[in-house]
Amino acid sequence: MNTIPRRSAVPAFYLNTLIESFAAKSSTPISLKHMINFGNAGRNKGEKEEAEKLIKGGNFLRTELPTRLSHRLRDLQELPLGVASHPRMAHVYDLYLEAFEGIRTFPPIKSLEDNDRFCQYMQGTLNKHRVVIPELAIGVAEASTQQLPPAALDRIMLRMLRSRISRRVITEQHIALTQQFRERQRKGKDRAVSEEEETRVGIVDTKLNAADVVKKCGELMQALGGPESEVPIVVEGATDQTFAYISEHLEFMLFELIKNATHATVSAHGSAAKDHPTLITIVHRPRDLAIRVSDQGGGIAPYGGLPPDPSDMAANPLFPSVNASAPLSAQRLDIFSFSHMRRYYQHHAALAAAASQNTLPSADTSSSSPSFPSSDAPSDPNATGIMALRSLTQLTGTVKEQLERRQRLGDGADGQAERDLIDAQMRSGIGLPLSRMYAEYFDGGLDIYTLQGWGSDAFLRIPKFGTAT
Repeated sequence: MNTIPRRSAVPAFYLNTLIESFAAKSSTPISLKHMINFGNAGRNKGEKEEAEKLIKGGNFLRTELPTRLSHRLRDLQELPLGVASHPRMAHVYDLYLEAFEGIRTFPPIKSLEDNDRFCQYMQGTLNKHRVVIPELAIGVAEASTQQLPPAALDRIMLRMLRSRISRRVITEQHIALTQQFRERQRKGKDRAVSEEEETRVGIVDTKLNAADVVKKCGELMQALGGPESEVPIVVEGATDQTFAYISEHLEFMLFELIKNATHATVSAHGSAAKDHPTLITIVHRPRDLAIRVSDQGGGIAPYGGLPPDPSDMAANPLFPSVNASAPLSAQRLDIFSFSHMRRYYQHHAALAAAASQNTLPSADTSSSSPSFPSSDAPSDPNATGIMALRSLTQLTGTVKEQLERRQRLGDGADGQAERDLIDAQMRSGIGLPLSRMYAEYFDGGLDIYTLQGWGSDAFLRIPKFGTAT
């Protein structure tokens, strides 16, 4: 397989001893409570003190981000050659290497103007890295099980994506704090303070209402249309209470759970799906928030309907104690696995290749090397699984972004291509693994239980780090 040429003048890993020195350092853990306290500390003391905090925060990112990037560069470098040389994996490597050098060599921040320039540079980097998740997912999906066994596949994806979430969180928090400070400067001290300004500390909403987030997710389902939009969404429980959290993370998780629940309901009941609502229960406990998303979609078939492969679970960090013959009524861990997604991807790639050649695929495609469609070939608008990610030039991460894009496009023929891209993201199957990572980022959790023949229950738990001691 040919590799894409490196597009930056940054020296290769094995020639760059600076990466080794950064990778020897440990990253600094940052909690949600720390993010809130740091943002409020400068704001409550005055403009001068807040400016000093922003300068300090910018210089922290200048040293912290290269350390975190160096760890992931080492992970990519240690992949088997056949995996690391895949064009999409090489592209991710180049992006990370370029970001490492650009942030590391950015001049020290000594003024607010320096910080503004740094924020502008980092926003551009964030935008450029929107391709990372689709690139990683396709790159590992096309790796053979001999080169990248299931346990190793899940391990590298967990490390890469968890680290990516952490880098984006601290970067977006600094950019948001800077924007909020500049906006207050622009409007002056005597202006009226909006409710959003009172509750927002960077990207953290200190008075987030989970029921409101469910409503926004319902609006997106309505905007996307289709039979799924006809499935009622019923909310019960503590619908008035608030807590501190990153709203975009909660939106992403709930939208994925609601989308999957409504899709399963339509698949199971067809035109009668409107008589089988998705029930969302919100419970506020002293130290955490619990949300249950319950559907009547008939349950989730184990392993995507494919025969179970015991090697998928051997020494896999996602399957600590699961039997290979998963029962039809059980906690479902396989749907959070990237190795499972690869089996599904390769299985259907083999079916497509066999159909085009009028031949039948072998019964076991988990370790075969199917002929994958070219990355430059036109995408199938009905493609599912990781194949659907081939259509994406970037991954839209928040409900707000998806809703705004979809509403801006409308229903006319002119926007059909981009609507197909949004739909491709929804069909990719990568949403549940990402949702679990978002939940676990601040030590929460996401579990899904299914009762075959009836439906599934997803349990989302979010610690209240904004108020915890």
